[in-house]
Amino acid sequence: MRKTIFILILFWLAPLLAQSGAEKTVLDRVQQMVESQGTVIFSELYNDDRFSSEEKAFLGRLYEIFFQIPALLKSEFESLGEMPTRRHIASSFGISPASVELLLLVMESDPRVPPLFERNPASQEIQSLKLDNIEAFIQSRGSAVKVTQWEGEPLPAFELTSFQGQKIQDNDFAGRNVLIYLWFTGCPPCIRIAPILTDLDRKYSASNFQVIGFNADHVIGVNATDQQREAYLQEHNLHFENVHLDQATWAAFGNVNVFPTLFFVGSDGTIFRHMINYQDRETLESAIEELIQTG
Repeated sequence: MRKTIFILILFWLAPLLAQSGAEKTVLDRVQQMVESQGTVIFSELYNDDRFSSEEKAFLGRLYEIFFQIPALLKSEFESLGEMPTRRHIASSFGISPASVELLLLVMESDPRVPPLFERNPASQEIQSLKLDNIEAFIQSRGSAVKVTQWEGEPLPAFELTSFQGQKIQDNDFAGRNVLIYLWFTGCPPCIRIAPILTDLDRKYSASNFQVIGFNADHVIGVNATDQQREAYLQEHNLHFENVHLDQATWAAFGNVNVFPTLFFVGSDGTIFRHMINYQDRETLESAIEELIQTG
């Protein structure tokens, strides 16, 4: 029922929300996805080759802001004792009030998001906050998701524990080309991509390249045991190194909320390419070969 309401709202709002340039194109494409699939899947939109770099950056920015709004609402209310208006939220993030309205509607309609606020039926401005739910949302999802502007950034520092109990840190990969693969146990697109990564890890191992998996079970609350994780690796014939992601490293890598997420890192320690969700072998191999040639 909530999804149906969201779809109807999007059909009604899309012409009103459409602005100019990148925003108009993104909002139009959202409507097209709703018409064809009945829901909005961010990773599919983000991987759509029809988007220009500017449009993809705008879409990624909206997704980042989606996860930042709850923390802003809480902070503004606790510091000022007032509810921020949609116009104030828009000015805080440098986007239009129309885009803010769309994000609020998504929050209200997405069954994965707990109720975070109530709005005035007449003005549609936020009139009260559900602070316990907001705090729980921030704890589980993070308040600073990052999906844009990774390329050219230095690899975040980390020190993690492998599935075998060994300490693994970023310095261990100095001078190597690395593909960091963030996944969780049972993730359907991870199951599809993992065997491809294993094969590519083997194929390019002699070219100063390796894959390392960051398993996110602990940080996103997946109820899997060490035995189940090991069985998963054996079942899918995964032989590259895997480590347990911790909260600090999860935050350093942008509080990843789409799995799998892939970071291609050059031998100089900078991020060369960033991808989200399943990628086919041709796309992955092309990125690896370009990475090796660049390095």
